[in-house]
Amino acid sequence: MTYVKVDIAKPGDNKGVGGDKKDKIVLIDVDDVATMPSRDANGIVITGNIVMNSGAYMVKLYGTQNTIKAGADSEGDPDAKGITQTVEFEHPGDSQEIREFRANWMNKNVMIVIERCSTSKKNLYGTPCAPLQMVFKSEDDKDKNKTTFTFKSTQKGPDVADYQGTLTLTAVVATVAANATSVTLAGGGRYQLTTGSAAIATITTCSNAVDGEVFTLIGSGGTYPSAISGTDFLLAEGTAWSAIAGAEITFKTFKNGASTYKFIELSRK
Repeated sequence: MTYVKVDIAKPGDNKGVGGDKKDKIVLIDVDDVATMPSRDANGIVITGNIVMNSGAYMVKLYGTQNTIKAGADSEGDPDAKGITQTVEFEHPGDSQEIREFRANWMNKNVMIVIERCSTSKKNLYGTPCAPLQMVFKSEDDKDKNKTTFTFKSTQKGPDVADYQGTLTLTAVVATVAANATSVTLAGGGRYQLTTGSAAIATITTCSNAVDGEVFTLIGSGGTYPSAISGTDFLLAEGTAWSAIAGAEITFKTFKNGASTYKFIELSRK
């Protein structure tokens, strides 16, 4: 399938305003990635999850909000054009932790996720084959004490991705109690399921949902792993899912009524 040309209308009032970025920059060491999901046929959207190696996680680095700047530039001769991506931001202070970060992330191939404040949108910069690398400038004088980081593509690659998967951080958002039939959501992210105490519990819905949010349920394994077979969950090809050890399933929340939601499967393993 190839890209189909479509009209592009004005995207809404004031959509060109700057800012609206969370102050946590998510960094992914390319060497820690076990499986990289593919983009869709139009080359931008990624619905699957970036799967990390066992024991490896994405990390967060604070960036002063009004300094976060990211972009993409096309360059090259005719018939040889490609895209380079750049992420810049400042981190205040000169702590031991930030100096260790500067020293130990030097020359690493990375990808970066920047999240929006007002939406669930996550922009992914870099790819495993066209990663970003870091340079920095540290300043400590009478006016300021900060590090300015610049991450830039090592070579030309594709445009910035719209990453719709979840983020594998060191801690899950919440652990779902044993025998639960509903998951209480507290934002996008990963939720650890717990095996049942005497029988398999069927999860039928979620509470506290927000339209457009993406979340992943992580299998518990055990004697009585939870199951999902339908109700408010729209499963790919209607295939039930069991929370066996190592299993994961990712959903996107869709508001289908004044106060009702459906949870559409994006991927599973």
